[in-house]
Amino acid sequence: EAKAVWIDIEVIRADGRREPHGCVSYWHRNPMRRGLHLAKKVALWPLHLWDKFADRYLPWLSFGLATLQVNGGRGIVTARMRGTGTEPLNIGWGTGAGTTAAGDTTLFTEALVNMTAGGTDHTVGTSSQQTTTTTNDTYRVTGTRTATATGTITNAGLFDAASGGTLFLKGDFAGIALSANDAIAFTFNCQYS
Repeated sequence: EAKAVWIDIEVIRADGRREPHGCVSYWHRNPMRRGLHLAKKVALWPLHLWDKFADRYLPWLSFGLATLQVNGGRGIVTARMRGTGTEPLNIGWGTGAGTTAAGDTTLFTEALVNMTAGGTDHTVGTSSQQTTTTTNDTYRVTGTRTATATGTITNAGLFDAASGGTLFLKGDFAGIALSANDAIAFTFNCQYS
């Protein structure tokens, strides 16, 4: 089971300006940690103390929020452990509203790079193993997706195919308005414990 899942975004405007949005979507199986994530943004208390407290004494307070390794993603993980299946490194985005749920199999109004709804052209990302807490405990995919038309991106995810495929990870976030030739540099992280 995934311990934490998050998406970092940087918008790259057509004129070259960069707008770092940082972490736009986050989930941790411990809700105290989700609360701590919000606190980190406003630096309200010494987080190293709360991190230890939440992990040790409140692990039973677990429920999902807006970013998840969805159920289909679990099937991808077990297939990869058996030496079959395809790596989920294909990035898609959507323009619709909604809150991510474990049973989701698609993005909310998945859109092509030209913002046409209903398409499933995915941008191939680059994967790596990262160390978040213990050595190589985090699967990371990075990639940049460039819009060829105007639209507002509200959710994104990773798939195991360049078109169609099985959804592995999904997150929804506040809309990011894009014009033609604007891009989003995505960093998807899925930490295991």
